[in-house]
Amino acid sequence: MVRTTITFFIFLIGIMLSFSDAIAETKWTVLRDDDIIRNDGIQGMLHDVHFWDNQNGLVVGDSGLVLRTADGGKTWTKKEINMRPPGAAAGQRPGAGGGPPSGFRGGGAPTLYNIYFVNEKIGYITGARGAILKTEDGGKTWNRKIARSAAAGQSNNPRRGGIRANLMGIQMISETIGFIAGSENTILKTTDGGETWIGSSERARVGETRNNLENIWFASPTTGWIIGSYGTLLHTTDGGETWEKQNAGFDNNLFGIHFFDEKTGWICGQEGLILHTNDGGKTWKQQKTDSIDNLHDIMFVDNMVGWAVGDYSAVLHTIDGGKTWSASKAGSSAGTVKGVHATDKNHCWTVDDWGVISAYKTE
Repeated sequence: MVRTTITFFIFLIGIMLSFSDAIAETKWTVLRDDDIIRNDGIQGMLHDVHFWDNQNGLVVGDSGLVLRTADGGKTWTKKEINMRPPGAAAGQRPGAGGGPPSGFRGGGAPTLYNIYFVNEKIGYITGARGAILKTEDGGKTWNRKIARSAAAGQSNNPRRGGIRANLMGIQMISETIGFIAGSENTILKTTDGGETWIGSSERARVGETRNNLENIWFASPTTGWIIGSYGTLLHTTDGGETWEKQNAGFDNNLFGIHFFDEKTGWICGQEGLILHTNDGGKTWKQQKTDSIDNLHDIMFVDNMVGWAVGDYSAVLHTIDGGKTWSASKAGSSAGTVKGVHATDKNHCWTVDDWGVISAYKTE
């Protein structure tokens, strides 16, 4: 009798857990299915998403893929981007999908990793092989900008001294000054409003460990962080003039960072790691997530409500500043969610490496 009762309660708990998971998952709707099911000829992993409001959004991905929506993500239109670098002859034909012209080290259009908007009009997209795109009309048109090694001097020739690293996080700290972080310890700086970017990159030799910088965030014009491989956490208090290593106590790869204000911030990374600071980054404490999935991006709409996303369509959601995180799924169970963006606590979107776009809506 005792065994039967225990078995019954275990069964009942299992049903309740499954039911609660189902409730959590019903809030996520697939707006764009995976490449195989959709089969519309527009294929490629998606890496980031940005919405200006609850209707107008942008996603980016492999081979220069840019998609735009004006109806909250119900329909998406492919946008052709001219990836011709500054200084290339106007007669040169861009590569397939709007890639670089013949002779610009080839390879077709670069993968696009990150979207960043300063305001409704001015925005940037960063990507592989030193790709930087800038818009000044809210994403209607994009122009490629120069990423150059400081060792190359003042040459504007994209073939001479060009940075070839994967460019990831980007942030402007004033109208003229901004920074980009990327693979191979790449840090670039602009002083002319994003027209040119100059910095350094350290290519690893055979047998050396390559350190990749994944993201950047300035909580103020003077105070910022860069995160990356093996627990890399760089900190500046002088507007990026100098960067010092900070020990957060973990050697996990770090992927996403978000500050709500100068004191309150979060970092996400490998094996379900989420770190939180409430003292402006002086100390970082781990928040319990009960997740072992790598978390690739994190987003907060205020100091309480946020999302972190990662492997196997994992989505973690908090409404108490990260004291507790609830788990759900977005998209296919096998997909890796690369990017997340929310406009408010009731509207959030994700993209994954199967080309899936999903939405969270509570209204």
